[in-house]
Amino acid sequence: MSVLNRLELDGRPFVRAALATGGLAVVVALGSRGGRWLDPALLGYLISSVFAFFGVTYRYFAWLERPATAMFWRWTLKGLLHPKDWKRLPRMGVALADQMVLQRFIDFRAHRRWLAHALIAWGCVLAFAVTFPLVFGWVRFTSEGLNADRYQAWVFGFPAGSFPLGTPIAFLTFHILDVAALMVIAGCLIAFWRRLHDEGDQTTQRFGLDLLPLLLLVAVSLTGLLLTASVRWLDGRNYGTLAYLHELTVILLLLSLPFGKLFHIVQRPAQAGATLYREEGDAAGLLPCACCGKEHIRPNQRRDLERLWEELELHGAMHSTGAHHLDLCPSCKRRVLMKAQSLRLHGAFDPFAEVPVPTDPIADSVTLRS
Repeated sequence: MSVLNRLELDGRPFVRAALATGGLAVVVALGSRGGRWLDPALLGYLISSVFAFFGVTYRYFAWLERPATAMFWRWTLKGLLHPKDWKRLPRMGVALADQMVLQRFIDFRAHRRWLAHALIAWGCVLAFAVTFPLVFGWVRFTSEGLNADRYQAWVFGFPAGSFPLGTPIAFLTFHILDVAALMVIAGCLIAFWRRLHDEGDQTTQRFGLDLLPLLLLVAVSLTGLLLTASVRWLDGRNYGTLAYLHELTVILLLLSLPFGKLFHIVQRPAQAGATLYREEGDAAGLLPCACCGKEHIRPNQRRDLERLWEELELHGAMHSTGAHHLDLCPSCKRRVLMKAQSLRLHGAFDPFAEVPVPTDPIADSVTLRS
C-alpha cells in the first residue's frame, strides 16, 4: 500500500478496478475464442481500451466512496434490492430514460445546447457500440464460404446472419462509424459556436475541461472520415499515415476519459436514483426555516445531511438558540454570514479599510457570541 500512497491512489477503489479489469480481460478472451479473433491491426486500440477501462472504473469506485455519493448510492441500491421498494423500479426506469435517452434536463436550459449534446452523446454511443465489440474480438465479418459477394457476421463465435454486398444494409454496416462521426462533428460545431457567442460560457469555460474534449472528438471523427475518403476517392493514398493518425487520436481520447469532462458519461445513470430521491422528499413536503419560516429543505435531505455532517465530523452546526445550521434557509444563512462579517470589520465591508479586525473567532454566528 506504500506504493499506492506515493501515487496518491486509494486502496479499495484500486483493488476493485483491478478486479473489474481482470473480469474484462476474461470476457475478451472468451468472446474472441482465446484471442484467435483479435485483429492485430487493432492491438493499439485494445491496449488503450483496457487502460481506459481501469482508469474509468477506478475513478468511478473512488467517486462512489465519497460520503455524499455513497449516501445516494445506498438509497438507490435499497430501491433495487429490497422487495418492499420494487414499486420504485418503473419510476426509476422512466427517470433513467428521461436522463439518458431524452436528456430533457439539457433541453430545459437551451434547445441549441440540447441539440449539440444529443448529437455528441448518441454519436459517441453509436461509435462505442460498434468499435468496442470489434476491438475485443466479439464481432467480426468474413466472406460467406467461397462466395466473395456475401459477408457473414459472427458474434462471440456464433453466426449472426449474412448479407450481400452492394445493398443498403451492407452500406450501413460498413459506414455506420461515418454516420457517428458526422453526428459528433455536427454536435461539436454547435457547441463551439455556443461557446464562442455565449458570454456566460466564455467566463467559466476552461481549455482542458471544456474545449479539449471537443477538439479530441473532432480529431477522432475527422481522421476516421479521412480513412473512408482515402479508400473511396483517393485509391488508398496515405491510408497508412491516416490510420496511424486516427489510432493516435482515439488512444488520446480513451486515455483522457477518466480525467476529463467525458467521465460524466458513466456518472449520469446514477442521476436516476437522485431524481427519485428528490421526488420522495417533495412528496413529504418541505420543512420551514427556523428563522423566517420559509419552506426550504426536503425532510429526507435534512435527515441525511445531518448524518453526513456527523460522518464528516463537521461539528459546531448547532447554534446557541437550539437551531441546527441545516434548518436555516439560504437567505438566512447569507444574512447570518453578513452579520458576522459586519461585526468583524466593524461595519466596513471594504477588506482594505483600516479598521481593527478581531482575532478571536466567533463561535456562534447567530448570536454573535465569541
